[in-house]
Amino acid sequence: MKVEKLSKFEIDEQLQVLMNWVTEQLQKGDVPKFNDVIDYAHRILKFINLKRFQITKRLRLHPAYLMNSSQARNKSRGGKSRPIIVNDLGHLHGDIGFFSIVEDYPTPVRYRSGFLVCKDILSRFTFVSVLNKTRTADSMIKAFKEIFEKFEKQTNGLKVKSLAFDKERSVTSNAVQSFLKNDSITFHPFQNTSSKSKFAENSIRQLRNTIKRLKGNTKDKEIRWWRLIQRAVTTLNNRPIQIKGKYLKLPMGNFDHPYYTPSDVSSLNLSDFIKKIQKAASPYYFAQFGISTRGVKFKYQIGEFVRPKLIVISSEVIGNKRSEVSLSSETFIIEKHDLYVSNAHTIERLYLTKSLTTGEEEEFYEDEIAQTVNPFQL
Repeated sequence: MKVEKLSKFEIDEQLQVLMNWVTEQLQKGDVPKFNDVIDYAHRILKFINLKRFQITKRLRLHPAYLMNSSQARNKSRGGKSRPIIVNDLGHLHGDIGFFSIVEDYPTPVRYRSGFLVCKDILSRFTFVSVLNKTRTADSMIKAFKEIFEKFEKQTNGLKVKSLAFDKERSVTSNAVQSFLKNDSITFHPFQNTSSKSKFAENSIRQLRNTIKRLKGNTKDKEIRWWRLIQRAVTTLNNRPIQIKGKYLKLPMGNFDHPYYTPSDVSSLNLSDFIKKIQKAASPYYFAQFGISTRGVKFKYQIGEFVRPKLIVISSEVIGNKRSEVSLSSETFIIEKHDLYVSNAHTIERLYLTKSLTTGEEEEFYEDEIAQTVNPFQL
């Protein structure tokens, strides 16, 4: 049987009939599954030219299905993240780490606020400051001052240029923001993007593991994490840097070891270090160039409204059941399309959006968002 191509008007008309039936079923206390709706459209209504994807796309926008439909991410996404690229020292990713309170030894109040970690994006050098008692603005400023002084000492006088951080209240406070501004440090807050502060987050995980191993290798069973953390940081900063499974060779004759470690990177060998990174992983080189979006088909169009999938957001309030709500309550409008070279050497789609709640701009990968209804038409 020949399949006739429907006009846009006919598609919208048939879908509206179908959604009216869904609403009627819900009012009767029946909740149709996606397959039930598709079966009803094809077998009962004889909308045989209505495609499956058209039905499911429209059903996901139905008020009863909008916030709780399954929103799994692409299973083949591995390695397709966007390389985080900078070409000079002084761009830090920050985060706050914690250790669990153990029963055999109560953690003193002074150390219950955790520790501040900042990692230089280019050199991978990790800086740590243990927070004293609280995460108030004064405590955070003191910790940042300590880290910035360590950075200046490590780099022979260079200044920190930027700081990227999750939207932690203790960091986004007016006092801390004024402190950063007075030091001419640009602040980049992360919210929903999957990149987040992953450099710092990885360092926190590595620090925990390193400290556990140091504790397991000491005869003093009472030694605690705050006494071992600087030793752990030194260990991380002296490990050879690996990119895509490759070590970066140091210039001959200047060092007593063959490969770059975070401690070895300085303004003197920066050019050589960047070349070695780009040789080890070509996406780091190609990511610096813009790619034209002309002729590329995007799933979501400029001007459409989307919501982030909750599986992207790591700061969900404890107690929320993610099985009941699959999309964020925050709505974004797509303002621009972009493309990037991924770590897997593929061209990936990126969406530049603006929050209708805060007015702030956010970037999303294609499988991090789902289309939603126009909130102004509700």
